[in-house]
Amino acid sequence: MEAEDVSKAEDRAEDPDFKNEGQSDVAQPDFPCGGDCKSPTALWEVLERKFLEYQQLACTSPAEHQKSLLSVLPLFLKAWEHSVGIIHFPSLARLAEDVSNQLAQEIHKALVGKPAEQARAAAGQLLRWKGDEDQDGYLLLKSVFVLTGTDSETLGKVAESGLPTLLLQCLYLFFVFPLEKDEVFENDVQVQRMFVQMLLNICSESQGLEGLLSGNELKSLVIATTCLQEQSCCFWKEPTFCVLRAISRAQNLSIIQYLQTMDCIKISLQNLSRLADSLSAPELSEAVSLILGFVKDSYLVSSALLLEFENGEGYPLLLKVLLRYEGLTQSEVDSHLEELFDLVVWLTTCGKSELKVFDSITYPQLEGFKFHHEASGVTVKNLQAFQVLQNVFHKASNSILCTKVLLAIRTMWSWNARNFFLLEWTLQPISQFVEMVPLKPAQVQIHFFQLLEALVFELHYVPHEILGKVQRLIKENPEPLCTLVALQSVLRIASADPLFTDIFRDSGLLGLLLAQLRKHAKILRKSGSKESTPSVQDPERELTCVMLKTVVTLLKGSVRNAVVLKDHGMVPFIKIFLDNEWYRGASLSILEQLSVINAEEYMSIIVGALCSSTQEELQLKLDLLKSLLRILENPKGRAAFRISSGFNGLLSLLSDLEGSLQDPPLQMWGIVIPSQTLDLILHTLCAVSAALHLDPVNGDFFKRNGLFEKLAEDLCLLGCFGALEEEGAPLNSWEDKKPRPFADLLSMAFSSAGSFPPKIQSCLQILSFLDDMVSGTLHLRRDLKESPRAKQEAVVDAQDEEASSDPQGNFEQWPDLDERADESDAVIMHPGVLCIMVRLLPRLYHEDHPQLSKEIQCSMASHIQSLVKSEKNRQVMCEAGMLKTLMTSCHQVLTTGSSPLHSGLIRIFEKLASQAIEPDVLRQFLGLGTPLPLLAPVKILNSSCVDRGDTGCSGSQAKVPMTAESPVRTTRDAGPCPPVSQALMPSGPSESFTLQMALSLISMTSPRNLQPQRAALAPSFVEFDMSVEGYGCLFIPTLSTIMGTSTEYSVSGGIGTGADRSFPPLGGLTFSCWFLISRHSTVTEGHPLRFLTLVRHLARTEQPFVCFSVSLCWDDLSLIVSTEEKEFQPLDVMEPEDDSEPSAGRQLRVRCGQLLTCGQWHHLAVVVTKEMKKNCTVSTYLDGQVIGSAKMLYIQTLPGPFLSMDPSSFVDVYGYIATPRVWKQKSSLTWRLGPTYLFDEAISVETLEVINKLGPRYLGSFQAVHTQGEDPGMEAVPLVAEERVSFGLHVASSSTTNVADIRNMYNEVDSRLIAKEMNISSRDNATPVFLLKNCAGHLLGPLRTIGATVVGQLGVRVFHSNPAASSLDFIGGPAILLGLISLAKDDHTMYAAMKVLHLVLTSNVMCDCLMQHIFGYQIMAFLLRKKTSLLNHRVFQLVLSIAGTAEMGFGSSAITNVGVFQYILCNFELWMNAADNLELSLFSHLVEILRSPREGPRNAEVAHQAQLIPKLLFLFNEPSLTPSQIPIIIAILDCQLRGHFNIKDLLRIALFVVYTLKPSSVDERQIFVDGTPEPSKPAGSQTSGKTIWLRNQLLEMLLNVISSSKLHLSSETKEEVFLNLAPDWFLLLMQGHLHPNTTVLGLKLLLYFLSSLSLRGRFKDGLSAGSWVERSSEGMDIVMEPLPASWVPRLEWLSGPPRSYSGSLPHRVHLLPTDTTYRADRRA
Repeated sequence: MEAEDVSKAEDRAEDPDFKNEGQSDVAQPDFPCGGDCKSPTALWEVLERKFLEYQQLACTSPAEHQKSLLSVLPLFLKAWEHSVGIIHFPSLARLAEDVSNQLAQEIHKALVGKPAEQARAAAGQLLRWKGDEDQDGYLLLKSVFVLTGTDSETLGKVAESGLPTLLLQCLYLFFVFPLEKDEVFENDVQVQRMFVQMLLNICSESQGLEGLLSGNELKSLVIATTCLQEQSCCFWKEPTFCVLRAISRAQNLSIIQYLQTMDCIKISLQNLSRLADSLSAPELSEAVSLILGFVKDSYLVSSALLLEFENGEGYPLLLKVLLRYEGLTQSEVDSHLEELFDLVVWLTTCGKSELKVFDSITYPQLEGFKFHHEASGVTVKNLQAFQVLQNVFHKASNSILCTKVLLAIRTMWSWNARNFFLLEWTLQPISQFVEMVPLKPAQVQIHFFQLLEALVFELHYVPHEILGKVQRLIKENPEPLCTLVALQSVLRIASADPLFTDIFRDSGLLGLLLAQLRKHAKILRKSGSKESTPSVQDPERELTCVMLKTVVTLLKGSVRNAVVLKDHGMVPFIKIFLDNEWYRGASLSILEQLSVINAEEYMSIIVGALCSSTQEELQLKLDLLKSLLRILENPKGRAAFRISSGFNGLLSLLSDLEGSLQDPPLQMWGIVIPSQTLDLILHTLCAVSAALHLDPVNGDFFKRNGLFEKLAEDLCLLGCFGALEEEGAPLNSWEDKKPRPFADLLSMAFSSAGSFPPKIQSCLQILSFLDDMVSGTLHLRRDLKESPRAKQEAVVDAQDEEASSDPQGNFEQWPDLDERADESDAVIMHPGVLCIMVRLLPRLYHEDHPQLSKEIQCSMASHIQSLVKSEKNRQVMCEAGMLKTLMTSCHQVLTTGSSPLHSGLIRIFEKLASQAIEPDVLRQFLGLGTPLPLLAPVKILNSSCVDRGDTGCSGSQAKVPMTAESPVRTTRDAGPCPPVSQALMPSGPSESFTLQMALSLISMTSPRNLQPQRAALAPSFVEFDMSVEGYGCLFIPTLSTIMGTSTEYSVSGGIGTGADRSFPPLGGLTFSCWFLISRHSTVTEGHPLRFLTLVRHLARTEQPFVCFSVSLCWDDLSLIVSTEEKEFQPLDVMEPEDDSEPSAGRQLRVRCGQLLTCGQWHHLAVVVTKEMKKNCTVSTYLDGQVIGSAKMLYIQTLPGPFLSMDPSSFVDVYGYIATPRVWKQKSSLTWRLGPTYLFDEAISVETLEVINKLGPRYLGSFQAVHTQGEDPGMEAVPLVAEERVSFGLHVASSSTTNVADIRNMYNEVDSRLIAKEMNISSRDNATPVFLLKNCAGHLLGPLRTIGATVVGQLGVRVFHSNPAASSLDFIGGPAILLGLISLAKDDHTMYAAMKVLHLVLTSNVMCDCLMQHIFGYQIMAFLLRKKTSLLNHRVFQLVLSIAGTAEMGFGSSAITNVGVFQYILCNFELWMNAADNLELSLFSHLVEILRSPREGPRNAEVAHQAQLIPKLLFLFNEPSLTPSQIPIIIAILDCQLRGHFNIKDLLRIALFVVYTLKPSSVDERQIFVDGTPEPSKPAGSQTSGKTIWLRNQLLEMLLNVISSSKLHLSSETKEEVFLNLAPDWFLLLMQGHLHPNTTVLGLKLLLYFLSSLSLRGRFKDGLSAGSWVERSSEGMDIVMEPLPASWVPRLEWLSGPPRSYSGSLPHRVHLLPTDTTYRADRRA
């Protein structure tokens, strides 16, 4: 307690604020103050009055004077207490003087003349609190105590009294002479506090300090602390040391001189040296610390005391004192030792000048190391002091001492990094310590090597010599634990910087470790690789582990070290460590580092270990797979994995797990829990996914070798998947409820709260692995805790909701052409894995849990359907063969209409088949053939959805209004059109099946893109997406090679046997391509759409030059054609486009932004016509229309600045389509390229129109062209001369090959160019190269390029378009469509079948050719005639659409399909027998299309070819013909003759008029003609008055047509018509018994022709006077009477005999149709 109190007092003395604080902390006895307590101010006033009274008693005796003073002191103390230590007393200095003198007198009186012990007792008795007894001494002590804490003036008065010396003398007595009894009272403690604090206050002032030095008391006290430790008073020991330390800290020169004069340091050191062996270590160190405190505190003022310390053998004393702590334990903490070490460390900095050392830094050093020669901090100057620490470490074995030495050294380094070099280059402490470390305790060893590491980590210095000694220590291994610690330190150091990999190799450490590991491996092999017990500590095992880890560290990033390890033959020995779990991790890391120099060896080791591991070694397999995953991140590792049969190894690993997930498990798998198996499956699939990720070579290998199928088989055999359902097996009932989302099911499978049966849970977890593998993220997973895919889908779903609420659709991932598709569709990285999921879909059914199984199946089917929502994903899955997988794996479901999976899989099949489907797969689909049950749900089609021409409405999405006979059953997924309703049809199964198939075909064949002219099938294409890698192109090698006169032929590439192709072409060139922009680049991205870039390179020069380019710039949506020579170099070294203005006459810029539409195929043509000299005309065409033309400079002869070429040199010309790697720049641009051509001539506008009409699906080389609508029998003519076709590129003529095959098949020049462009070896035979072959390669002419190769791994995609509408051509084509019509038994099925035919015929030109080839339109007419009852307005509209006269959505009325028009629409007998008055609609439609101002003439010409007029004329004999129909038929005849006037058609009508004439026995003038025929008689009946009316109508129509001002018949035509009709025809109409109107109309017709003078003459010459005139004279008069004079012919005109009727009419019988006999028979 006393020590604590004194230490507190010392602390207060150190605190300058303590002078006016803390005084009240001392417990004060109560003093009588007389009277009541007052306020502090009143007390001070009372004190002032009393003190004045005291001063007035100056003449009194000393006793009275003392008594008076003592009476004032209680009031002073009370006022001080009530004022909280704040004194308000004017006469304070006088009071201090009197009180100090009085106390000094009392102490002197108590001490004088007495022995030391008695004096000690008297002094103690004087100052002690004695209660009610005399307490004058205590009162004086406390008053002085208060006064010394006030101010300097007061303190000076106290010092002048001589009291400091007396107090120091008392302190000496109190310290040296202990109390007789050990009991210490609280009052004694209070007195001690005041006494010590009073001395501390005196020491704080120089005047008081001088008072302490006035005698020998200080010397005696200092010496007493060093020689009288054992006899001293314990109670006063700490206060004494406290006062002495306060004196030391005063740093006064007088104190230094006093101590030096009195030899205090010297005597104290002698005393301590003498007592060093007898005193305890704490007492000894305390005394030494006190002496060193005087030395330290005085050093800044004078170094005299330090010299005395050194001369007095102070350093040996320090060493002896420190070594006395040898027996100190870790639990014993001595503060004096800490203090002593701090003082010794301080001593190392004491010196006159800095140490001089020689710079001996050994290199290499770390990058951040800098050796500063100038002193930038505290440096070591006292080597003697440091030797004390060094010797302590040498001699001590105590961990505390050694640790403190090491910490002291580290402290010195922290002051200044130079201290390490100053010490190491003089005393070499660390180097010496290395040799002693094995002898030190383990804790010291750890601290030492931490100190060594600090050199590297903090000082950035490599101590080569020290590390060399550490290496020898490791080699000698004197103490295993020390070696272990040393090696662990070396491991941490080696990990700090790659430089150490070279340092430790050159020093031999790597070889040493390898030798040791070889030794341990041999021991391990002999011991049988027994596993060590984890709980038992094995230093040898830990040492081996650290050795392996150190080797791993030394191998990282150092190929040389890996070579050293391999040269040591360590690979077999490292393999031994794999069997031990302790060493496996490091051993695998070593092998991983070795893979840098020999990846194949690593892969063979890992794959071999995987295949040879036993069933129980699951952890070994997992560790091997984890290591494998790390190496598969490297492209070299993935290649080595493939070469080393890694895929087969992984699949064999899955094969070995056959039956491991059965429930209950098999006996052989009883000890393995399912989670372990699933973890192994996860890591196996992760390895497969990592090996396939972004590696086209491995992906091609995996697919080509059928490993996806093998993987599916292995997964099926795990035991958790069910068996395939047998054909015809009874179906369990299915609760018609919405299944949970697939993501939720996967999440539940991984959650602890999931309640799935074990087998189903295993299935779901494996499906989760596969689902992540599909998206390319599986290799990022490392555990089974949760399904990241589920989280991802949840995020995507949330984004979908946001996107649906945001009309801007801000969420954007992969571009999608189909605007109907959601842009947040997931990316399919591995489509083959999705096919595996489809294979597993039927096996998800478990008989024990039918409802849950069906729910999972439906949920997964819905998930797969969502994956193929976008057009791109559909195309990707088509390329992967998903349709074939669906047919083979899900055949039972596709056949069974009542299955809950049926509709979902059918929808998936339809989506994919709309993009591409193989003919055999389509044949299998159409031949599913199993009819649906009688009450199976089938789909009913709604014409409202299809008739609109909405391409978004597929067949499986249409519906019809529900009737009472067709109640709603179920609803399929919604699309742009209302969902398809399922109805119970009353018809039989075959009808339902036919309808289902027709609806599926509607969905498959509905066009996915709309062209301006009409719906068309999308072509195969190459897609370039610049958002992924920023580049991707088609590289066209060796377009031309310009040879010098002495150049070898072998330098030229290309194909063909002709001469070299000249460049630039002499007559110009033409570039033609089909393209589609999916998403354009932004203006800020500045990534143009590059259609063609031609580059030339002159041999033996470095720089190639762009000589011709066609691009689309997004700044102003301009098409740019340039013939300027520009250096072909990367974008970062090219000048900005704004700064590099094109040369004059070298660039054409045409605005075309308004003509381009995203998602629509366009045709671009650039025609360069060479003119005189160096000029040319460049014309650009878009979709057949010219958009710009200008005069420009033609492509110059040689590239760049070259004007001539060396005879032995050559110029190589090659090209790019899209963005090459050298211009890599990420942007949002995505576009597709269809058929592309380059011609070595300027082709004509007419040829361009034909090319445009051929469309993007034309795949030829324009040597035998048939355009749509032409007669197939006509001879095809070439559009372009074959030698002028430089190249033609289209995906249909392509193949996947490799560089080696290209070299063997074509030539080495092209293979080298392609390899260089693809950045692969020219001898590579594994990397797949997609080659678009030159479709003109077989043509005659100069050498041509071999084609174009795809360059770009992720940004280029190739798609072979083969939609169902096209694939049908190879399996029967129109025969299948006609078969659907023949199977139709209701109007719904008929409409669906006709809709399929409409979709196929309008989008597929080949189908129309096949229809004509098989007489399909005639067959179709026959079938429709058989099913007349099923015809309605919807079917009629489809027929019009097929014919092209009412194309839905386009408004064109031109007849495009002549076959349908001729054999269906013009088959009037078919429509006359149909319901709903379809014939009237047909007639009205014919009038409309024939009257069309734009298309009418063309339609009339087609109608003439279809023999429209003869067919209409025969209608007049139909009994069902109504009066209302005759005028419209006559209107059709009128429009036909006006639109396409043909004499044969006119003669046919004229003959029909003759047919209507009555015999002469019938007087028509007596027949009433009212236009109302008898319903039972045909219009042409000989006995009907209707005949006369009909005849007159026809004659009036003929008169109107012939005399029409719009027809403008020439005189030659009039003459030809008159001669073909012959004059007797007119005369027949003028017989007397005919109806007057007939005669008038006939005469008008005759007079119209006779208005021509030449015809009048010929009419006269062709008639002779005869019986006709005689019998008709009366009638002649009647006819001629009303005619005007100018029109009346002379009678002699008729003098010639007219040609007999029997002679004229038979000559016109051939004008009747060939089927006249047939129709006559029918009428009969």
